[in-house]
Amino acid sequence: MKKVRKFTPNLILVIILTVIVLCSAVATYFDSIMVSKTVKLITVTILMTFYFCQLNKMANVFLTTFLLFFIGDAFAVFSFGEVMLKLSKSMYIGAYLLLIFVLLGKVKKIKFNGLVSVYLILVLLLNSYFLYVLYEVAKENFVDEVNLALYVFHGISLIALMYFSFAVYLSKETGQSITFLLMVFCLVFSDVLNYINTLYIYYWLFEVFEQALHISGLFLLYKYVYDHHKMVNNEKKMNLSDYFIKTSQYLRDIKVEEVRKA
Repeated sequence: MKKVRKFTPNLILVIILTVIVLCSAVATYFDSIMVSKTVKLITVTILMTFYFCQLNKMANVFLTTFLLFFIGDAFAVFSFGEVMLKLSKSMYIGAYLLLIFVLLGKVKKIKFNGLVSVYLILVLLLNSYFLYVLYEVAKENFVDEVNLALYVFHGISLIALMYFSFAVYLSKETGQSITFLLMVFCLVFSDVLNYINTLYIYYWLFEVFEQALHISGLFLLYKYVYDHHKMVNNEKKMNLSDYFIKTSQYLRDIKVEEVRKA
């Protein structure tokens, strides 16, 4: 008899989030704005439910980060005016600042060599230039100075988050650092797509990708926190291919000609 595949809680969570993303995509295509916005709101609730069903502890900094994401999503869903949108943006900035605070504790313990320092300087310069160009293009679309300041601080916090996460990854290259870096990439590209939809041109497919990346970023944050508290992470280095693709020595030894004959 074939072995029955055992569904782990995290696998079930991935399936649920995938279904949610698909439902959000359908709702966005049919212009059901409220449904697509509500998806963000329930994502944090689902993640917290799965987390506390498995573990009964979470560091205050991570719990506050999830809470800020939830409040930010709530303000975005029930946006009854400009004030709510500003509060939503402020909550996201607060969440990013807390994640930067988490990274600062790791950066202090890092000793950079010459090549890594060059990479980090290039990343910082490129991100700063990108933010400057985005500011020059977008500032004409803002009448309210508070909104402009929030978008600028939001961009700066994202650049700092990407910079420090990239620095930690280059120095450690552990599974946890890869998870954190991928989470940051998801959140950054999600916000970039949100900028494009809000400030330039709206396209439903951009919004679908934005929702998918935002949910993926929250899931990776959940995974990072879960592994952190389960002490799954160790200091053994790994590369991205090991992180995504699991293989075995048997598969490595299979020759191409043998596969063709089969």
